[in-house]
Amino acid sequence: MNNQEIETQEQKPQRNIWNLILGILFLGYGSFRLYQKTQLQEPDNFGIIIAVGFIVFGIYDLYKYFKGV
Repeated sequence: MNNQEIETQEQKPQRNIWNLILGILFLGYGSFRLYQKTQLQEPDNFGIIIAVGFIVFGIYDLYKYFKGV
């Protein structure tokens, strides 16, 4: 390996596949729960907050995957 090959390997961001998988799962589950909570007759504020938290965490995991953080 010459010096140029080592430099190109170091420049590539490391992508953790678990960030992608968990991001998709959290985003899907949070969206599903948010839909369920908004369809109820009586409001469930705590459940809505938890569902939004799952969505935000899923978006953060996807951001980490695509940015290679």
